[in-house]
Amino acid sequence: MRGRLASAFIGGAIANRRAKYMYQQQANDQLQEYKFQQQQEELERLRMQQQQQAMYSQPQQQPQLQGSSSNPEDIAKQLHKFAELHEKGALTDAEFQQLKSKLLMQM
Repeated sequence: MRGRLASAFIGGAIANRRAKYMYQQQANDQLQEYKFQQQQEELERLRMQQQQQAMYSQPQQQPQLQGSSSNPEDIAKQLHKFAELHEKGALTDAEFQQLKSKLLMQM
């Protein structure tokens, strides 16, 4: 009887130790996965910052006034085109005002 109790106790201790080991392994794996995800997110944030910096550091091209015709229809078309670019955010307020002034001076 003692042998059976001792075997059961030893078997339980071994099972308990194995369960602890498996739990620790799972916890370590989860920690490693979390760290990996954090690193990937940080890399993505850095890439986004680099892209934004590259966008802002590139000189913004201003649309060129097409010809110097004083045809009111051509000027109106250009003004409309510049207004669309301004609405889309391609032109700043100051750039739009400058281009608009140049066009209106041609009339």
